[in-house]
Amino acid sequence: MQVEQGESLAIVGASGSGKTTLLSILAGLDSASEGDVTLCQQNLSQLDEEQRAELRRDNVGFIFQQFLLVPALTALENVMLPAELKGDRQAKHLAEQWLAKVGLAERHHHYPNQLSGGEQQRVAIARAFISQPKVLFADEPSANLDSDNGQIIEDLLFELNQQSGTTLVLVTHEQKLAQRCARQIRLQAGMIVDS
Repeated sequence: MQVEQGESLAIVGASGSGKTTLLSILAGLDSASEGDVTLCQQNLSQLDEEQRAELRRDNVGFIFQQFLLVPALTALENVMLPAELKGDRQAKHLAEQWLAKVGLAERHHHYPNQLSGGEQQRVAIARAFISQPKVLFADEPSANLDSDNGQIIEDLLFELNQQSGTTLVLVTHEQKLAQRCARQIRLQAGMIVDS
């Protein structure tokens, strides 16, 4: 399969069909058992773990289904983290802006355990957006949100895709969200059965 720069792609299929595994392989978090993955003109199989981490740091944003927030950091600090790792001196200012965009301006000093599941998801989304990534991988990005907040997040995903040319690859069970993407691929038992 190939995903073009600036494209929006939905990966759909039944639970257990391999959607999240494929997303992890495409992002270089897991290794493919066969074949090659090229991400931002780099063959991931030819990079060691440190090089893959640098490639992700400089080019990739993630929205994980399990949030993966750092418990000891506030919402603001969690969002700042990717920008700080890149040496961005505007990290705090950018993090405040992104938290406001996801409706959490008043919650930035709260720790993850003080936030609802939906609020944690919005912090994770702000963290993914802060670096204006070239590629954004999202695993069920609106699964833990009510319909209003889900719509806000979906609109942000496609705004980033269209205005910044960010490649968007997302896993979803929601047909309405999948249909907003330029293309869909369907997985069944780990195989692409429809594109």
